[in-house]
Amino acid sequence: MRVLLTTDGSNESKDALRAASRLLARQDQQADVLFVAPAGISPGFEDRMARQTKRILQEAKRVLTEEGVSASTVCRTGSPARVILHEAKNYDIAVLGAKGRGEHSEGGLGPVASRLVEHASGCVLIGRTPPRDRQPRILVPIDGSDGSEQALDMLASFFDLESADVTLLHVLETLWLPEDENDEPVEGADQAQLQLRLEGEALLGKARARILPQHSGVTTLIREGIPANEILSAADQGDYDLIVVGATEASDMKHRVLGSVSSKVVWNAPCSVLLVRVPE
Repeated sequence: MRVLLTTDGSNESKDALRAASRLLARQDQQADVLFVAPAGISPGFEDRMARQTKRILQEAKRVLTEEGVSASTVCRTGSPARVILHEAKNYDIAVLGAKGRGEHSEGGLGPVASRLVEHASGCVLIGRTPPRDRQPRILVPIDGSDGSEQALDMLASFFDLESADVTLLHVLETLWLPEDENDEPVEGADQAQLQLRLEGEALLGKARARILPQHSGVTTLIREGIPANEILSAADQGDYDLIVVGATEASDMKHRVLGSVSSKVVWNAPCSVLLVRVPE
């Protein structure tokens, strides 16, 4: 497994390095840590930029060494988002913080993380708060799509599942009907909801069987509501360290980059998120 770890020297990038170190499997891992220096530095500032680059990469290596990870250092110049997108093509997974240096707004993603999430062709790990000293808790939404199936495959490929607490979540979208105090109950609504639950249980059973060879202690969970909201709520209430979510590319303008559920989860998650993209 080839892992591209990115840093800009910010606390957010250091959290991402720590999160990736504690979450990703170590076996057969080849890791490189990348810093992108700005291009077009005036001659009077070249030495200062070189010293800053060296300091940032040394600090990243120190963080990784503390986590027991050995990594080579790589420096490139140019636009950070453009360079990372180009370099990420040669790796199985790219790791970066949700925000960069100087970005202080609450929640969401910074411009570099946002662009990578939208345009990277492979897997992207947005690292947030690192897991504490316990079994990592991983949440995997399951909806039967190609994206969720690919997410399961990546879960087994990238993580040491035997040392993790894994929960598979299916969200039943609530059947919405206009309410009127004079309306009688809609015939068959309860039966339809029951059928959806049975289908959800079947999807979870199939997904659980798919990863049982790697992990025998998988938990399953069904919630009702708006999928993105329920995923985020479950991640927060369950104190999860990672959400593994699949995203299928679409050609229509509304879902041009990511599915709406995946996009909302990546932007608003209280923990790290692995985005697994499935080409259309």
